[in-house]
Amino acid sequence: MRLCTWGPPDAPAVVCCHGWLDQGAAWDAVAVRLVARGFRVLAPDHRGHGHSAWTPPGTTYHFMEYVADLQSVLDEVQLSKTLLVGHSMGGTIASLFAGLRPDRVDGLVLLDGLGPGAVAVSDAVHQAGVFLEQCQAPRPHKPMRSLTDAAERIRRTNPSLQMEVAHRLADRATRATPEGLIWRWDPLHRTRAAVAYDAERHLETLRRIQAPVAIGIGRDGWYSHMPGLEERIASIPRRVVVESLPTGHDIHHAVPDTVVGWVDAVHRA
Repeated sequence: MRLCTWGPPDAPAVVCCHGWLDQGAAWDAVAVRLVARGFRVLAPDHRGHGHSAWTPPGTTYHFMEYVADLQSVLDEVQLSKTLLVGHSMGGTIASLFAGLRPDRVDGLVLLDGLGPGAVAVSDAVHQAGVFLEQCQAPRPHKPMRSLTDAAERIRRTNPSLQMEVAHRLADRATRATPEGLIWRWDPLHRTRAAVAYDAERHLETLRRIQAPVAIGIGRDGWYSHMPGLEERIASIPRRVVVESLPTGHDIHHAVPDTVVGWVDAVHRA
């Protein structure tokens, strides 16, 4: 796994977990501000993302493996306890880890990061069948003509992102082939998960979190309308911040100073 780092190694650590098809470098705007406040920031490229390795042929991606990877990263850099920040998929990873290993998390910041939508039992059975079909014929990457094309694709879901930043992220997230640029992330990420998200299991894990938690929701994005979101928020015992902001899904890009303020809030709590 590749790990992006900012700041001095002896400063208090903040570990940031990125979202689906994103990368550790996406935390740069938040990281440089946290370093200015005396923190050290570490942000892994999750397995199959960015510059981290793909899973071996014949295997796929199970969500709990991301959680185990986070534990391995903390062990590797010798962090017995840390502050965690997670966006979207990375927020779900961080929240699961905080509930399963509460003694290792001093504070938690979740940005649109309390799990995907719940799946009914019948839909979960259908999802498993789709997973088998897609594993037989995963959809390959479609080559892009230029780095600008890649940057524009990043900005489709985050139009407020400056083009210069999008270019920098696209440059790190792509590689050249004879046919053109392709994304570095594993195309298997676009297959349906083999095991459907279990909302009740996640709720029970959230109830076990002991650290102070800040929760940010981008009310102009899809996440704020997800059924069951209020119940998930209410299940967390030590909520020090719950705030809905006039942003889309990528809160860490839109309002990095606010995110840093939430890190400070859970650090002081």
